[in-house]
Amino acid sequence: MTRAHTTAQLFSRWIHGKPKNTQLAYEQDIRHFTAFLSQASPQQVTLNDLDLHALSLDDLQLFMDYMESKGLAPSTRNRRMSAIKSFLGFAHKVGYITVNVGVAMELLSLENRLAERILSETQVTMMIAHESGQREKLLLKTLYYTGARVSEVCNLIWRDVHPNRDSGQISLFGKGGKGRVVRIPASLYQELEQFRADASIDAPVFPSQKGNKGLQRDRIHEIVRAAGERIGIKGVSPHWLRHAHASHSLERNAPIHLVQQTLGHSSIATTSKYLHAKPNDSSGMYLPS
Repeated sequence: MTRAHTTAQLFSRWIHGKPKNTQLAYEQDIRHFTAFLSQASPQQVTLNDLDLHALSLDDLQLFMDYMESKGLAPSTRNRRMSAIKSFLGFAHKVGYITVNVGVAMELLSLENRLAERILSETQVTMMIAHESGQREKLLLKTLYYTGARVSEVCNLIWRDVHPNRDSGQISLFGKGGKGRVVRIPASLYQELEQFRADASIDAPVFPSQKGNKGLQRDRIHEIVRAAGERIGIKGVSPHWLRHAHASHSLERNAPIHLVQQTLGHSSIATTSKYLHAKPNDSSGMYLPS
């Protein structure tokens, strides 16, 4: 591998092999940082405007302060800084820079707020019931019953939807192109088939207005957020429905390994978080009061 001579070349090597959505997210995060340093907008800068050799710890700390002043959520600030730290770590590893200032930059300590992002079964039912659009209603149901990530739903085509005995199944392709098959209720499968009509097997399950492409991430976020606002809940994202799937299925005694498999978690420890997010019991309940 030849040595990278520019920040853009280095960035291309850093993201090589990563999923497309991850590449886009990293580029956006690095652009925001570059724009801050250049006092410009992210659209006005290029990656080569970022001089990694001239970076200081102060630059990173000031960027964190700037993001806070703009009202960005702690999780968003941490995500952007994590991308910067990872990029600097790669630059140092391959010898592009001699000092990695990112090592000394600590991320914000976040409380475990998973429980706050888990909708109740009633809330999910209300979100679906108050949605008037057929496409939008089926999107909400699919996100909930499959526990799919947004990227997995964006790429869903009719070839991935099949009958399975008395129900249906959907093939999802997640991080790193890993695939898994998720069974869905017969009622949802039937609704999807009715919605499909005569669409080809390579057509998107949830088409955009133009019809030849699937809904983009931003549009899916808008649909879910609007569904939450209709029932008085602000800030609902598609990932909340994934959280709800995990929490509700475990509360209904679904085997944890099955939930892990359905959600595509590489570690059962990730799935276990949902057991403790909304505890219905604890040993303290057995102590004398």
